[in-house]
Formats: sequence, C-alpha cells, structure tokens
Amino acid sequence: MQIVPVFGGPKTPKTLWWLTGFMLLLEGLAQLSDRGWFSVLDLRSLMISYGAFWDFLFPPGAVDQALYPGQSYAMLVTHAFLHAGTIHVLMNTVIFIALGKTLAVYFGLRLTLITMLVGAISSGVMFGLLETTPAPMVGASGVVFSLIGCWLQASRAELKRLGRPGRSASSVIISLIVIHVLLHVFMGGQIAWQAHLGGFVAGYFLMPWFIDRNRLPTY
Repeated sequence: MQIVPVFGGPKTPKTLWWLTGFMLLLEGLAQLSDRGWFSVLDLRSLMISYGAFWDFLFPPGAVDQALYPGQSYAMLVTHAFLHAGTIHVLMNTVIFIALGKTLAVYFGLRLTLITMLVGAISSGVMFGLLETTPAPMVGASGVVFSLIGCWLQASRAELKRLGRPGRSASSVIISLIVIHVLLHVFMGGQIAWQAHLGGFVAGYFLMPWFIDRNRLPTY
C-alpha cells in the first residue's frame, strides 16, 4: 500500500491536522515554559504530572495518589499527546500525519482514529505490564507503531490477495528489533520499547480484523 503524500492527492482530514497541531502546541508551550516565558509556572512539569503515564498509578496501582479521579485510566490516552523535546515530537508527528492520512484514505477516518485510540491504550498497558519505573512515560510512539502495524498488515494482505510475495510476520518483527537497537543507541537508551510493542501488536494483529477487505487498495 503506497503512502499518500500529506501535501498532495486527497485532502488530509482536518481531524488529523488538529491532533498533530495539538501535540506540537503542547510541546511548544512546554518549551516556552522551560525558557521562563511563564514566570514561575512550570508548565512542562504540570503536563507531565497530570498527563504522563505513571507506572505507580497503573491499575491496580496506588490510585489514592492520583491527582484527579480516573487519572489511572486517563493517562493511558493522555500520555500520547505529550513529548520530551523537539526531535521526539517531530519524529512522531511526521509519521503520525503521513500514515494517518494513508489509512484514512484507504479505510476511512473512523477506523484510523480507532486504531490510534487502541494504539495509545495498548501501548500504555504493555508499558505498565513490562516496566517498573518511577519515571514518567510520554509520547505518541505507541500510536505511531499501531499505525505502522496496521499499514504493514494491510499491505501484506493486499500483496497476498494479488498473488505477490509479501514479508512474513517474523521478518517484520526482526526489522523492528533492528530499528529499536539503532534507536536505543541514537536516543541514548531513552525509548519506551514496551509502549512501541503494545502499539504495534494492536495495529498489526488486532485492527486488521476490523478492516473491510473489499476496501483494500489495488496497486
């Protein structure tokens, strides 16, 4: 399945622009706060405190320490809107808007948004199950990997339907492991591979069951 250009071809859904802009806005405000634009108000710390994924709150965690009712569950989604710097937010938003538009064009905006939501939740759940850390986890990487997973599986299914050889699940997983090793080195070990895994599993193995096979693209 060919990736649809963001600035060309079919119109990019406004919802995807709003989501992308919101993530960029939050990181922009956080960086302004880092530079003292809001006086004594530490906006990034507030965002992290209220919106990041905190392992100690992961159900059935210390919910009595939550800052507001339902934080233990809300953080499964809110963590995806926050980022830890310029490179982090740009890497995620570029892939987010590109693959988001591609899947929206082929399968509709509704399925794409559901994939994003499920990706955010599954990435948080997987991180909570596999990691024990006092540090917060933020970023839309899990959502991005759910889109990558859905896109790879749809592309593989289309190639199979056309009688063309497609990449096996094992080769895809090996490729992702190699990518994560490189990211681990490049990012100084500051990557939440558990969240990436959760998002990818949801996108690659779960969401394709909800795809209308009659809407698969033709190369």
